[in-house]
Amino acid sequence: MSPPRNRDEWCPFADSGGNVSIEFAVLLPVFLALLFGMVVFGIQYSVRIALTYAAAEGGRAAVAGLDDPERQALALAAVQRTLQSLAPLVDPDEADIQIAFAAEGDGEEITVNIGYSDNRFARLPFVPAVEGLSPVSVTYLVTDPLG
Repeated sequence: MSPPRNRDEWCPFADSGGNVSIEFAVLLPVFLALLFGMVVFGIQYSVRIALTYAAAEGGRAAVAGLDDPERQALALAAVQRTLQSLAPLVDPDEADIQIAFAAEGDGEEITVNIGYSDNRFARLPFVPAVEGLSPVSVTYLVTDPLG
């Protein structure tokens, strides 16, 4: 008795033409979920970095002011200008900008807070909205270098 020459003689299930389509159907949702997850995380991370940058620019601008009203005006203008320049990614109208001043030792503490809530990227049911995040906060300490 001679051994079988091909698979068809000894294995009735040797036709594997549909296996590729079944594997594709099973793995495609997993790969798409990973892809969309990375894109959504990237967008939310970019928004957070942009808000941190805007708060830092507001704090830097506030340091140049001579009194609290001038510092507040400079910080607010710098934050709004920075958010406008990042407008495709960040909606400036959704930003809640708060600037606070407090005496700290020999100087003054300037804190710029930006709260943000935006639903533009949450169009699909599995994409979370950028809501409920803690506000971005940057604090600068202004002291008199002469004493």
